[in-house]
Amino acid sequence: MIKLIAFDMDGTLTDSGNLITTYANRTLAHYGKGPLPPEKIHCYVGAGAKYLLQGIMSEVGLDLDVEEVYPYYDALYMGDPSGLVTAYEGVKEMLDALGKQGVRRVVLSNRPHNQTLRICETVLDGYLDEVYGQREGIPMKPDPTALHAILKENGVSLEECLYVGDMHYDMDVAINAGVKSVGCVWGLGGYEQVKNADYVLQKPLEILEIIK
Repeated sequence: MIKLIAFDMDGTLTDSGNLITTYANRTLAHYGKGPLPPEKIHCYVGAGAKYLLQGIMSEVGLDLDVEEVYPYYDALYMGDPSGLVTAYEGVKEMLDALGKQGVRRVVLSNRPHNQTLRICETVLDGYLDEVYGQREGIPMKPDPTALHAILKENGVSLEECLYVGDMHYDMDVAINAGVKSVGCVWGLGGYEQVKNADYVLQKPLEILEIIK
């Protein structure tokens, strides 16, 4: 019986492509650089905010320390992102149905914790039980440390958990943690990144069939 489902956020629960593109390009503009197309930006998504910044900075030849650039980028997310990010169609219905069945609904993202909380509070308030972003001292996905800690805190075994995501990082963390992986094709990663998952979803509500 599945008791807990951990989800990636960007590209899995939230349609964040426009948000990421907008704030990445605003950051570049702040430092005097022109914009990048979405596909150039999105290829750096998934391994954390500083990895993304380092990637886009290298694309435009912005020779600064990422630690200098990050505070400006982070401040954009701590404003009001509501006009730039939405939940994918069917996600709220899926989360609501899981909650009614007693399944714990948890976000585990490589996005910094404060940004992850801000977006979830804006887009998915009331639909999640726990939210975890990238935190100091805890390795990012695909390292399984954070996922194992979540299971321990909730008293859930490996067999009682699924991990859902749209990127190969997500499939890898499921493998490394020893839980079943669920790939979603509607996100930023697409089918190629999740084709080897234990289950592949075309639409969010299909997960209800898996947990039966």
